[in-house]
Amino acid sequence: MIAKIALFKRYIRQLFDLKSSQEAEEKTYLEIKEGVEFRGKNLWLLAFAILIACIGLNINSKSAVIGAMILSPVMGPIFGIGFSVGTSDVVLFKNSLQNALKIIIVSVFFSTLYYVVNPYSIETEELIGFSKPTFFDVLLAFIGGLAAMLAISRESGTQVIIAVAVATSCIPPLCTAGFGIANWNMEYLLGGLYTYSINSIFIGLGTLTMTKYLKFKQQSDRTIKSVNGWFVVLGLLTLLPALYFAYELAIQNMFQYRVERVINDKIEPHFHVINYSIDSKNKIIELDVSTTSFNGSIDAQITQYFMQNNLKCHDVVVHQNIEENLDLVKEIKKLQVEIKQLKKAKN
Repeated sequence: MIAKIALFKRYIRQLFDLKSSQEAEEKTYLEIKEGVEFRGKNLWLLAFAILIACIGLNINSKSAVIGAMILSPVMGPIFGIGFSVGTSDVVLFKNSLQNALKIIIVSVFFSTLYYVVNPYSIETEELIGFSKPTFFDVLLAFIGGLAAMLAISRESGTQVIIAVAVATSCIPPLCTAGFGIANWNMEYLLGGLYTYSINSIFIGLGTLTMTKYLKFKQQSDRTIKSVNGWFVVLGLLTLLPALYFAYELAIQNMFQYRVERVINDKIEPHFHVINYSIDSKNKIIELDVSTTSFNGSIDAQITQYFMQNNLKCHDVVVHQNIEENLDLVKEIKKLQVEIKQLKKAKN
């Protein structure tokens, strides 16, 4: 029995073994060091990626934003910070930190320039979405850092690194920050920088964790203990707002779900709801209801359904669409089409 247990343990260790497929540590170190350097080609690629991302956010194009994230070399210095802390490489750490700051300056400059020059810069859903990260973004960034460092330490991990770049979305928040500067909007500026910072920190922490797990050789006998400590403290501090945003999002989603259930289960059997919109943040509900004639008590009746289900709404707005009027509008439109066809036939 003991022999079988030992055999099973050995099988599990072999199944999850990472060291056997790992490339030479020196090769991994050189790859990370090369990715950290940020000048020439990498700088131009970042500028192009930022402009593509800004256009994508401007027109709500997910494909353009994803393309920008794949093109961008922004991940190199972030991996460098996590790896250098994990291997106690002071020189690489300083170089990575300098290049990470350079990325922020260059990215915000080009995104601000785009939004200042472009007369059609407007707030879009894609743009606003990168100003309030939640705990789930933190989790995504940390796991992304683990996956990226694992991929870098293999012979071919390009696809994984590209996937991490897309999943963690480091480029769009810098575009949001540039939009904030161009429009003198501090909420977007701080929100964009915060989103980028929290993504970078937890990608770095994930990289650091995997570096320690793989037991990379220490570059110096003197460990960067102070940096390790600050890294953890900074991670915890940036995590607090993300937890609050996650809680806020959960409350809004729960409100939306409960309102939809009341509409479908309680209101629909009594009134024909054509359309509805729910502002979960401000707790405002709007409904378009079809009626045969004007009903003065319908607002109070519908509001009562929400109150009975313990839904505290700031406002419930009901728009009555009288069926007779709807039929009349349809007939008028039909006649207009027929008149146009007759005019064309005469010509």
